Amino acid sequence: MDIEDLRKFIVVAQHENLNKASMHLSVTTGALSKVVKRIEQKLESQLFDRVGKHIRLNQRGNKFLLYATHLVHEADQALSEFRGNTALYNITVSGPSLLLQYYLPTLLAKPSSVQDRFHVNINACWEGKALESVSRGGSDVAIATSFAMEEREQDPSLHRISLGSSTYVVAAAKNHPAVAEAKNSTLTSQSLYAYAFACPDVSPFCGIKRGIGSDGWRDDKAPRSIHYRCNDFGTLLSIVRQGLALAYVPDFIAKSHDLTCVSVSDYDFCHEEHFELIYKPSMASGWLNRFVDSVKRVI
Repeated sequence: MDIEDLRKFIVVAQHENLNKASMHLSVTTGALSKVVKRIEQKLESQLFDRVGKHIRLNQRGNKFLLYATHLVHEADQALSEFRGNTALYNITVSGPSLLLQYYLPTLLAKPSSVQDRFHVNINACWEGKALESVSRGGSDVAIATSFAMEEREQDPSLHRISLGSSTYVVAAAKNHPAVAEAKNSTLTSQSLYAYAFACPDVSPFCGIKRGIGSDGWRDDKAPRSIHYRCNDFGTLLSIVRQGLALAYVPDFIAKSHDLTCVSVSDYDFCHEEHFELIYKPSMASGWLNRFVDSVKRVI
């Protein structure tokens, strides 16, 4: 079966729309329709159900998509093994915006081979979509929380590398009154309630509402006065930097935005997240395995 046909089939399957797939590939819808028909004839199976003017991958199509992504993946890696280090490759990295902002400079800037040999496509999205994209061949690697991988149905084709962890902290502007109170060890859960908090409405990693503040704080144990709701972390942190509110954020966020961490003397709960690089390894010693090796040397 022709690898280029399989590559086009994967794009059609991802979009489930011939017009969108044709724009993505810069080919006509008629040409893509012929590719799909050619594959279906070889398999003697219908892979898409026609729903009005749209197409939808059916059960057989979903199963074949797994085979197609595996074949294309292995073919690409085998080609890169024999081409050596002279070729230029495209790598697509997906994940939540906060994790991409924090980890990508480290993962991509230090190994000179990455700068020289890769064009990097960055796709900011929720971690569930990022993992699905790697599984279906839309992305080469994803950055996500360990929780996302554990929550997902086990996929033996995906491998994971630990990138580290982050402890959440109460972050404040340097001139915020809570900073002085914390220095005197008099900031308690009760006195904390007097200060406004800024919280996301959904988790910044998965896009799902988790608890009252969606930020890991135990509001059932230490209620907060939430005055600001904002899913855009740039805006949320701007509110914190101006001293209008406190926020409960990963420690690397507080550090990178020059915010002060304040301790609440009687709050004994500590939220922690672990982060991982997710990829689909290959039998061939192609560019992906070499890229992963370079990442392991950096972290």
